[in-house]
Parts: sequence; structure tokens; C-alpha cells
Amino acid sequence: MKKIGILGGGVWGSALAKLLSNNKVFIYARDKNTVQSINDHKFNPKLKYTVFNENVTSTENTKTFKDLEYLFIALPSQTIREVLTNLSLTNKDQEIIVASKGIEISTSDLLSEVVNNTAKSKKISILSGPCFSDEVAQNLPTAVTLASNNKETFRRINSLFQNRNFRLYYSDDLIGCQIGGALKNVYAIAAGMTQGLNLGENAKSALITRSFVEISRFGEALGAKQQTIFGLSGLGDLILTCNSLKSRNTSFGQMISSMSKPDFEDILKSQEITEGYYTVKAVKQITDEKKIDMPIMQSVYNILYNSHSIKDEIKNLLERPITDEFKK
Repeated sequence: MKKIGILGGGVWGSALAKLLSNNKVFIYARDKNTVQSINDHKFNPKLKYTVFNENVTSTENTKTFKDLEYLFIALPSQTIREVLTNLSLTNKDQEIIVASKGIEISTSDLLSEVVNNTAKSKKISILSGPCFSDEVAQNLPTAVTLASNNKETFRRINSLFQNRNFRLYYSDDLIGCQIGGALKNVYAIAAGMTQGLNLGENAKSALITRSFVEISRFGEALGAKQQTIFGLSGLGDLILTCNSLKSRNTSFGQMISSMSKPDFEDILKSQEITEGYYTVKAVKQITDEKKIDMPIMQSVYNILYNSHSIKDEIKNLLERPITDEFKK
């Protein structure tokens, strides 16, 4: 039985804990009620399908985490650097698996870079793909990508998941595996807007397809492998997220589409973390620096940060000059 730490007591961290509960699992959570509920009742109220076995416990104290063999990170992306910097969590031999999705705003760093700059261990892998936490917790069939530097690392981590309904595919492309998972949240906000405005299935299909083109351009500029973008962590995650209001980003987009002057800060305070709201800011910084043509991303940014109306941005997109479909 391996000893595993999970940073994050939210729905995704809890779903991972249930998946990994054939091992000894310690969940770090900052919310005292969550810690108490997991320890006393083997249940996380944030995720109704979690009933943990005796192998799973929760704590606000991370002193023992540095002695664990594996550390899964399931924190909001903008908090990872702070948590790893302030808490003694890692040792140089620990396997770290980043299961969060996003790009750090303050540095424009991918999350693997954030971890590499703050953790003692440099053994970093990425877990990403199309998966809603509630379905994982219900043990419904799910397939994701695990990107590691070598297949031996992949095999070790894969062996922790003794569950036939949670299938991992190997990739050695850590950059590409992170890009799809981060950017799909931006485009999910746009997809939610199309649903809220009742623009139809044609419009949503066009949006998702052209969003995928932009993700491909971004990936190429950052050195990702094209085949990774076409895989589970790229196209797969984009399709899932943009087509379901289970996604906080999609539901956020739908919500703001009906508001004439939405107060984004107030909306964000009232719900779970909407990663796309923050990721689009980091993506904008990178696209400006590298001169990547990403008009849909730019429109989402304009709506969220420049107070542009959704209808004006739709009009601007539709009036762009006609060009080749696959022009870079």
C-alpha cells in the first residue's frame, strides 16, 4: 500500500482520493468543515458521490506530506505557488502529479513550471483529460492522459489507480498535455455565452471547431506536439467542457450572457473557482508576446476585462476578413 498526498479538498481532489483509496490517502484541505466531515463521516459534502473507505483521511497539517511517496496537486491554479512555497510539502524523491488545469497569471508559467520552481522534487507528471469529478466519483468510464518524462514513471503512477473504469494513456508531452486543459476553460465561457443567447447548435459547433484551431496555434507556439492537442487532454477536454453546463466555465458564460453590465467579481465570489476567467488573462499575455492569432480568445478577454458587450464581440468575429480555414 503506497502513501499518497492530495493537495486540495474540493470536488476533484475528493474524486481522486476515492479513485486512489486502495492506497493510504491524505487529503490536505484548508476548510475545517471539510476536514472534519471526511474524517468523521468519510464524506465530502462538496461532492455527493464520495463515500471514502478507512484508507482516506484529511488534514490541515501538511508536516507529514514531505514523507509521502506521491503527491497529487488538485488546487486552484493561481494558489499552487503560494501553497508549495509556504508549506513544507515535498522531498526530492517524491513523484508529483499535477492534476490542476490553468496558467499562472503573474508569470504566464504553465503549472509544471510553477511546481518545478517551488518544489524540491523535479519528478513532475501531468494528469489531464475530459473528466467531470462527479462522474469519476460514481465510477463511470473515464479516459485521461498522464504525461511523464518516461514510461517507467507512467507505469508506477498508473499502478496506483486500480480501477478498470479510469483508463490512463501515456504521453511524453508535458507541455501539450497542459495546454488543452487550460485553454478549454476559456472557450467554455464562450460556449456558455452561445447557449445563453440561444445562438443555436450551428454556432456552437463552429465556435468549438475554431476554438480548437486556436488551441492548436497556441500549442505549436509553445512547443507542444500536434498529436497531443488532438488527444484526450486537448480535443477531448474541449468537447466535454463546451457541451455541458456541469462545467463551471460554461455555466459562467451562460450566466453573464443575460446580464447587461455583469459584475464579474461579485459573480465569482458566489461560486466555485472559474479557471477560464483567470486563464484568459495569462493566455492574452502570451499571445501578445508571441503574436499568435487567437480572435475568439481575444473576444472573451475583451468581454471579461475590457467591458465589451458580447453582441459587439460576436459581430466583430463574424465580420473578420474571409480567409483559408487552416491559415496559421
